[in-house]
Amino acid sequence: MAFSGKPWWRIPGISLDIKHDEALYVHSRIYPWGEQRRRCYLHLYYNDLIRSEAVNRFNHLLLECKEELESGKPKAEHQEIYDEFFVITATPVRGKKVSYNTKAVDQHINRYAGFQVLLSTRFKEPREALQVYRDKDVVEKCFDDLKNVLDMKRLRMHSIETVDGRLFVQFIALILMSELRRTMRETKLIEHYTVRELLLEMDPLTKIRYEGKYGQILTEVTKPQREILALLKIELAISA
Repeated sequence: MAFSGKPWWRIPGISLDIKHDEALYVHSRIYPWGEQRRRCYLHLYYNDLIRSEAVNRFNHLLLECKEELESGKPKAEHQEIYDEFFVITATPVRGKKVSYNTKAVDQHINRYAGFQVLLSTRFKEPREALQVYRDKDVVEKCFDDLKNVLDMKRLRMHSIETVDGRLFVQFIALILMSELRRTMRETKLIEHYTVRELLLEMDPLTKIRYEGKYGQILTEVTKPQREILALLKIELAISA
C-alpha cells in the first residue's frame, strides 16, 4: 500500500501499540469496498523487526536469481522477478552483464517490507482485528499439523468405532503438538526448528527395555538432542 511518497512515520494517525513484546505502528481508516462501497475498516500495521526479516529474505532471493541469470540457467517461476528487478545488457566485447534495477528494488522494499494490512467489516479496533487474525492462524496451523505431521490426510477405516478412536488419539496428539509449539516459541527453539524438524531430530532417540537385571538403556544422545532437551527442561532417566 502506497502513502503518496510520505515516510510511514509522518502519516497522520499513526500510533504505537505494544503487544507481546513487539512494537507495532498502526494506522486505521474507513475504507469503501466493492461496487456497493461497503463500509470497512482498513488497519495497516508496521513492524520494524518483520521489515528486517523481509528485506533479508528478499535480498537472498535476488542473489539467487542473479546467479541463475549469470549462469545461463534461469527458472521459469522466477521470470517475473527477472523482468522487474534486473537489467540485462550484452555487448560484443564484455558479453552479458546482469545488474540490479535499484529503483524497482527500493520501491518494492519501501512499499511492502514490514507492512501488513487487514480489512474488516466488523472490527473497528486494530488490536482486536489483529488478535482475531492471529487466532485464525493458530487454527490453521492445528489443521496443518493434523494433516501433515499427524498423518490425518486419509483415515482408511471402515467402522465408526475405529474412526472415533482414531480421532480421539489424534485430538490428544494435537494438544501435545500445540503445547510443544508454544514451548518452542518461549525457548526460541522455533527460530531454529519447525515442529516437524524437531520431532525428526529427536526421532532416533530410543529407550530399550531388557528383562531381568539390565533394566533399560537409551541409545546415544546427540549434541543437538541434548541442547533441545536442555531447553525443554527434560531430564533423561538413563537406567531403571
